[in-house]
Amino acid sequence: MGGTQQKTTPTTADLASSRFCYRIGPNLILMETGVLAEILTDTAVYPVPFAPAWCAGLVSLRGDLYPVVDMHKVVLGNPKPGISQLLLFQHPHFPPVVLTCDGYPNHLKLSAEDLTEHKDATLPGWIPYTLHHRGQTLLKADHGKLLRQIQQHKHPN
Repeated sequence: MGGTQQKTTPTTADLASSRFCYRIGPNLILMETGVLAEILTDTAVYPVPFAPAWCAGLVSLRGDLYPVVDMHKVVLGNPKPGISQLLLFQHPHFPPVVLTCDGYPNHLKLSAEDLTEHKDATLPGWIPYTLHHRGQTLLKADHGKLLRQIQQHKHPN
C-alpha cells in the first residue's frame, strides 16, 4: 500500500563535519578527511646527515623507517627547539610519514557556517584557504600537495 514520504530539511547537526586539527606554533592545521594519524609516544628521532631542511630525521616504528617532517620548519620557517609531539601520518595517496606538532590533535565539530572558505594570497600553496571556528582561524591543509612538494625536493612553502 501507499506509504507517506516525509521530506526533511537537514539540521545544522546534520551538516556538521567531524574533523581533526593539530597545532604548529600559533597555527591550527586542519586535517583532511580520509587521512589517518597515529600519536607516537616515546619514539626517538634519529638525525640524518645532509637531509633536506624539512627532514628532522628518521623514526623506526614496528620494523619500518619513516621520515620525520619538521612542520615547524615548513610552517614557521624555523625548527622548533626542544621536543615535539609526533604523528604517524597516513595519506591515502602517499607512503606514511611522521609529522612534528605541538600537542596532540584536537577533535572539532565544524558547522556549515564554519565551513565557509576564506582565501588568502599570502598562504603557501598547500594551504588553499582558511576556515573560522569559535574565534580561531584554521588553516585548511592539502597534505597531499605538501607531500608531493617534499617528494620533488622543493621547498614546501
